[in-house]
Amino acid sequence: MSTKFTTTYLKSLATSYLWRRGTTCPSKTPTVSSTRVSTAPTAIPLHEIIRKLPTLFPRSINASVRDYQDFCYDSGTFQEDLLKTLPFFPHCVGNKKAEVLRTIVDDHGNYINEFCISPVVSSTPPEKMKHLIFVHGYGAGLGFFLKNLENIPLMHDNWVIHAIDLPGFGFSSRPKFPFKYPADLAKDVHTWFHDRLYTWFKKRAILSNPEGNLVMAHSLGAYLMALYTTKYENHFKKLVMCSPAGICKSTAAKRLGNVTPPWWYAKLWDLNVSPFFLVRNAAYFGSLITSGWSYRRFGKLLRNEPRVNKLQFEALHRYAYAIFNQRGSGEYLLSFVLSCGGDPRMALEDTIFKEKTNGIFRGNCEWLWIYGEKDWMDIQGGKRVSEFLRLGGKRSEVFVAPNSGHHLYFDNYRFLNEILIEQMKSM
Repeated sequence: MSTKFTTTYLKSLATSYLWRRGTTCPSKTPTVSSTRVSTAPTAIPLHEIIRKLPTLFPRSINASVRDYQDFCYDSGTFQEDLLKTLPFFPHCVGNKKAEVLRTIVDDHGNYINEFCISPVVSSTPPEKMKHLIFVHGYGAGLGFFLKNLENIPLMHDNWVIHAIDLPGFGFSSRPKFPFKYPADLAKDVHTWFHDRLYTWFKKRAILSNPEGNLVMAHSLGAYLMALYTTKYENHFKKLVMCSPAGICKSTAAKRLGNVTPPWWYAKLWDLNVSPFFLVRNAAYFGSLITSGWSYRRFGKLLRNEPRVNKLQFEALHRYAYAIFNQRGSGEYLLSFVLSCGGDPRMALEDTIFKEKTNGIFRGNCEWLWIYGEKDWMDIQGGKRVSEFLRLGGKRSEVFVAPNSGHHLYFDNYRFLNEILIEQMKSM
């Protein structure tokens, strides 16, 4: 492999930390607004990479070494330390308590990791409780919903809030992913996730009152949950599609500067060679590499009330490093869903949202679509699908979150929280 190719490859992998998540180009400073839309990775000379390293990866080497040592000693503390920044964990406050749970979801002992917030005392019988469930996107984990979990109330103490790590993501167990692109079928991959999610819903007794279930799913998680409703049409009352992936081919990203990646980068994408590979093999420098994404993504906390949020910012970075550094598993779903650059292999607009004969129209689920004002996911696809659902007799609305991008649940968490609270009140 030539030096030029190697340099280009490493730079592309590094920049794709941000590119795949719709955040800023890493040539910007760490405090730049996280609402900008990404552009495709491009090669820059090696001397430029070296010169810009302090701004590309702002974590100090000493801190990165400490993070690696802590991870090797007990990676679970990274999640615990993040959740401890919430006022009601690990000790209850008022009538609110929280706990971390692991629910076995297959015959091999694999489990889904969950953070559950519930009232200490409620006059509502357990089987009549209502449930708000958060489902994250690609490469993420439940901890990224920190500002939503912190601020959404339990509404008359008859709600339970669940944030889960998808199978093979976050701090859920990380089994060897049993599929390989393109040898296996996407529908088999979907089933692998849906079977485990169904088991979790059933074991957690969430299906006893489906009219009280509100699901908020982001990006790739929204893609999975939309497909889930075609199989289990009466499991939810409302499904909030938060900047969903895989709906349609996007024109937004191209309009805002994205270009077609080189052929070899597309090949690496199909082989699931991702920036996580760099983190997992960088040892002491994995946290430093992670900071190329996390400092930009969570830097807003330091710009708003820095004294209050400095602890959360630090905990979020370390949490992100911990989940990126885990064994690769569920993330390999990506190759089956999206082609290099983010366009869907098979757009849901052309599959489950094309005919009024699938499970979506047999159920009673209501749909909400929320996009960031500067989202790289194409809101036009969401609008077309929403109109299609309404014409089929379903309730569906589209919202735009101001001053936010793809990660609108964090960029403008107050806006999303207000929508979710209104939806809870209406149920």
